Amino acid sequence: MKDTTKRELLTLMGRFLEKQDMLNVLTENANLHGYGYSEIHCIKAIEELEAPNVTEISRSLNMTRGAITKITRKLMTQGLIESYQMPDNRQKIFFRLTEAGQPLYEEHEKRHRQWEKRDLMFLNHFSNQELEKFASFMSEYNAYLQAQIDELTEKK
Repeated sequence: MKDTTKRELLTLMGRFLEKQDMLNVLTENANLHGYGYSEIHCIKAIEELEAPNVTEISRSLNMTRGAITKITRKLMTQGLIESYQMPDNRQKIFFRLTEAGQPLYEEHEKRHRQWEKRDLMFLNHFSNQELEKFASFMSEYNAYLQAQIDELTEKK
């Protein structure tokens, strides 16, 4: 593959990310306004994990425990989540959504279903073989990006 083709691919990937961001802004519900990606996905993890503590949330979101601690403190201050302990384990602190946090989870799930429905219609235009090649490319690219993240995280 020529360098010009590689650069064109990188340009197209950049445009893809810009358009995804634009669609997110255009479809954003007022309920989610003011909350970042990490905060909303932390809320999702708390609702869906069996035992949502800092360690499990950080594993689920592939973020540091320090980052999750900061996010959970903020969400608690805003009254969106609350902490609790198990009667038989007073060492670990777990989280659950409050009544105020539940609508954020539900809105995120609604938007996720809309995004999935919209983009599945587009993907239906391609053969399974084409999709398998693309999925392989994306898996390898995501692994490469994760290695870059891990390397930068280790340096800090």
